[in-house]
Amino acid sequence: MRGRVVLAPGDVNLTFKEYLREHTALEIEDDRIIAIHGQGMEAAMLRGQLADWNEPDAWCVSHAGWGLNPKARWDALMAYDKRDVNGTELRAFAGNFLFSTGSNEHAGRFTRGHFDWPMRGCTVALDGVAVVRDGVLVPDD
Repeated sequence: MRGRVVLAPGDVNLTFKEYLREHTALEIEDDRIIAIHGQGMEAAMLRGQLADWNEPDAWCVSHAGWGLNPKARWDALMAYDKRDVNGTELRAFAGNFLFSTGSNEHAGRFTRGHFDWPMRGCTVALDGVAVVRDGVLVPDD
């Protein structure tokens, strides 16, 4: 994978169990984050967290997917104390794009570093066919 993943306000950092307030961009080359762009606190914390683990695989792309559950809520994180939630509902809400980094047992990568970011408003296409458009599931024909 090569490109740029832009995390926007309202997207979720499930490792920190917080909604993002600032734009942060992840520059990706050869399935690895090579730079984190952003001037705010969230970009600085992400850079620090990944560096502090001192594990190169923490910077790797782990997996990606999209949410299908129309009953799952994007705002569910607000209803729970951070200690009481693991973010399952946020990973599953309909139309989200989930981008993850770090550990991936199927790729043989085991690291303390793992981030899940459910993102809103994205378009997801498989082989050129949209399955999510602007954050809304595309209905089956």
